[in-house]
Amino acid sequence: MTFPTVDGVPPGRALLGSRIRELIEASVCAGEDADLAAAATRVEAVTAALRATGGAPPLLLAALEGGGHLSVNNPVEGPGNPLAPPLSWTHVGPDEVRAEVLLGAAHEGPPGRVHGGWVAAVLDHVLGRATAAAGFPGMTASLTVDYHRGTPYAVPLSVEGRLERRDGRKLHATGTLRAGEEVCATAQAILVRFRFPVSTSD
Repeated sequence: MTFPTVDGVPPGRALLGSRIRELIEASVCAGEDADLAAAATRVEAVTAALRATGGAPPLLLAALEGGGHLSVNNPVEGPGNPLAPPLSWTHVGPDEVRAEVLLGAAHEGPPGRVHGGWVAAVLDHVLGRATAAAGFPGMTASLTVDYHRGTPYAVPLSVEGRLERRDGRKLHATGTLRAGEEVCATAQAILVRFRFPVSTSD
């Protein structure tokens, strides 16, 4: 099975994702005196122009220098997806993966803290990347997240993940999310290994 692949992240797509990300942040922090209806009309026009060119499937992989791929439109790591923070990979190896991420006001749950669902999503993605980097891509079957303290936003966060062991098609992985030296959350997951094309045998 092959997937659409390009050499590097398309700069225009990454720029658009970044600008819309900034728009989302600005919209949730807009003051009461902002002309939101006028802003909505301008956004509507841009949306219509983009929609007129639509129809492409969202999956797009970018080949990276040194090997590996980045999913350009992924909702967690994709620079082209405005929903993504996105993750910035600092190390991807067979024993461990590490990433940095900056979550903003648009990701707030409790006052001044990141919504726990976003914390879980980031950890889930890093664990998936860890098993894939070890040579065993898998889909999450179960995810347990322990929240040790509230995760602040608007500060750099670091996330680590590793494949701990294999049990047939089951992959056991662990991860940690930190703000500076403080551990904010840890995760344990079981993923089920798959191949391309998907096979029912191990």
